[in-house]
Amino acid sequence: MRAPTTTRPFSPPPRRGDAGFTLVEMIVVVLLLSIAMLGILAVFDASARINKSETDVADAQGAVRYGIYQMTSAIRMAGSGGLFVTQAILNHRDPQLPGINLTNSPDADSFDNVLTGTTVTNLQGTAVPVRPGTDMIEVRGVLSSPLLAFDDSPANGCQSATTACVGAVVLDVVSTTNLGHVNNDPAQRPQFAAIDAYTAGATTTNPMMVLVASNIDIHSGCSGVNGPQRYPQPLYNVGVITQPTQLVLNQSFGTVDFGYTAAGFQVIEYDTEDPLISALTSGYNFPSGIKNPLRTAGVLDDLLFFIDNTDPVHPGLAQGTRRGAAFDVVRIADDVEDMQIAYGVDLLGNGAIIRYSPPNPPTDPDPNVSTAPNDDDWVPNVTGEQILTPDQFQQDPLAASQNPPFPHGGPQPAAHCPLLHGVMISLVAKGHDPDPTYKADGSRGFLVMNSPVSINPPYPDVAVYPTPPIEPHYRRRIQTLKINLRNYANES
Repeated sequence: MRAPTTTRPFSPPPRRGDAGFTLVEMIVVVLLLSIAMLGILAVFDASARINKSETDVADAQGAVRYGIYQMTSAIRMAGSGGLFVTQAILNHRDPQLPGINLTNSPDADSFDNVLTGTTVTNLQGTAVPVRPGTDMIEVRGVLSSPLLAFDDSPANGCQSATTACVGAVVLDVVSTTNLGHVNNDPAQRPQFAAIDAYTAGATTTNPMMVLVASNIDIHSGCSGVNGPQRYPQPLYNVGVITQPTQLVLNQSFGTVDFGYTAAGFQVIEYDTEDPLISALTSGYNFPSGIKNPLRTAGVLDDLLFFIDNTDPVHPGLAQGTRRGAAFDVVRIADDVEDMQIAYGVDLLGNGAIIRYSPPNPPTDPDPNVSTAPNDDDWVPNVTGEQILTPDQFQQDPLAASQNPPFPHGGPQPAAHCPLLHGVMISLVAKGHDPDPTYKADGSRGFLVMNSPVSINPPYPDVAVYPTPPIEPHYRRRIQTLKINLRNYANES
């Protein structure tokens, strides 16, 4: 008998879809996913890098705003206390005052586009390098502390009947003058305490200056109903203190030396109407002395603004405050690589700072500033313009024929009316770190005003700044501001 046959169940052949991926397919998929992931990561990386670059340049812009605020406050108040316009804003150094070492040629004292080797001496005796190709500006006046009024009497420490404040004298002031000026009302104007606090660091190695002015207007012809109103120009003298004031305790500035000399520093240089003239060697002795009564007194600030190039990769806007033969230098904005300055000088005598030809959009649209040489009252905002000397900041038709120069009084009292009405500043800020992928205009620098150009076309609007060894690409921003002077012209 035959054994029963076992029937196996039917198994259909496997379908291709159930067979899984081959090795080649897996490799292709992984490769495609890797490429996609790399692309996504590249987008995220570029976005993060751009965000960081924009944050860096925004930080630089914020620092520049603070620096511009500091400069604006000083420039707007330049000359406060009675300084000549030529002593209030300087586009050249005073060659008789130490601390600023220029290497420019042929105009060895110009602050315009300084050359390599220009330095500022700080309080430690270190030469702080100034970035080549940038501008400097010096601003003076009673800027950081109150300006005090005086009694209408000679009993203030400068007791001479005909002249005052010559040599070393004790300068006193009262709380309330007999003309009603209040110098020290603790509830309203604690001016004495503010000055005492500001001068607390005055020593023989850290001298500070005091500016005193009389009530005699030596340029009275500059003001009148038929022209723009300008502030009066009093006789004044500048002296030095080497100890803190004691106004709260004794109502006194203490001993003020109006003939102070030390380490090559001659304070009489502040009394000359042209700072390029040596008061000691030229026989120029102005003012001959302040006529009593005195009108005002305050602590004189002499501020120097420049680009500190100690770190060429990260230059910064610096402020130096003169202390005798040196400057107390502090950085007020990091990553600022260029500063260019133009001066609004009323060359036509019409009481306004204007351009001479109509605007020509789109390349020359500004109604007040022209991009063509010698086409406006701003100097030198365009390459090819000759920067003015300090004496050209005022009218001076008699200076060339007079010895000594700058006569005062007589039939032409308006000979020295201020012509400088404003200052225009352009600052270039850059991000802290380079951005190699950024190729737009300005990635290698901006050309502003008459800044030196160091690159050929096709980038006519670009300047390359000297950052060794090779200038990388940065994100940059320009900030430009026009500042009107308060103490010389109030144009109507």
